Amino acid sequence: MRFHPAIKTVLKAAVSIAIIVIVLRSIDPELLLRVMRQSHAGWLLWASLWFIISKLIGAFRFNDLLKTAGINLNTRPQLRLYWLGMYYNLLLPGGISGDAYKIKILMDHFNRPFRRLFSITLFDRLSGVLALGQICLVLAFGLPPLKPFGWIWALALLASITVSKILFDRMIGAGNGVWLRSSVQSLGVQLAQLVSTLGIVLALQESSDWLGYSVVFLVSSVVAMLPFTIGGAGARELTFLWGAQLLSLNPERSVAIAFLFYLISTAVALFGILYSFKSNILNTPGGYDLPGEKAPKP
Repeated sequence: MRFHPAIKTVLKAAVSIAIIVIVLRSIDPELLLRVMRQSHAGWLLWASLWFIISKLIGAFRFNDLLKTAGINLNTRPQLRLYWLGMYYNLLLPGGISGDAYKIKILMDHFNRPFRRLFSITLFDRLSGVLALGQICLVLAFGLPPLKPFGWIWALALLASITVSKILFDRMIGAGNGVWLRSSVQSLGVQLAQLVSTLGIVLALQESSDWLGYSVVFLVSSVVAMLPFTIGGAGARELTFLWGAQLLSLNPERSVAIAFLFYLISTAVALFGILYSFKSNILNTPGGYDLPGEKAPKP
């Protein structure tokens, strides 16, 4: 059964609201607000800067993958396209997503086939998920409740590297150097976001439990990518709540970390609205490999 995009958006909004209500009923809302009001502004600024750094790394990773299709965007139009995609992913999950928008723009300018651009965009996403899993597996070795399963985490870590290479060969098919560079960039994206989260943890004076919060954050990042909420709203908070129960963390501070991270990511993505008023964000002098004309199909 297929639903109209507007209906999908309403359903996702309803799911987000329902999850947030469940989370708030499971904690003390007044204590949550007090914790957020007492957060250290300097560490929140630190968290915001590292989140922006993570997105810059992600933009360059996407651009490097586009080069495998003969698309060479300069830095400014590349960042405009990436930020506008973030904005659309945040606000239009039920209709034209940011990824679909980027594919359409690139098809219009470079005459590349949809399948090729879709593969690049999908691998860009999957490489990020794999990097999240890899970092989470490494951190799992330091958590007492998970240490007995260390051999499982080690095998899973080795398997993730193999899976990444197989997906790259099938979806991108470029040289090993590109795969290695994109893998390092993916790790850089997730590590920068982890540093951002640590800033929030320090802002809430929860440094003693930083490892547990870090693992929960990585898991929540995967859950937030699932397309059943508006921009991940609610999904990350619920994951933090469950993670707090599993790892004996403070529930109010756990949810506060999730809320603050969501606010930071939303604020950064909203800068993309500046480019939504431009009719052609790539049609600038020197904006791409063949200024003023479309690139031929490979």
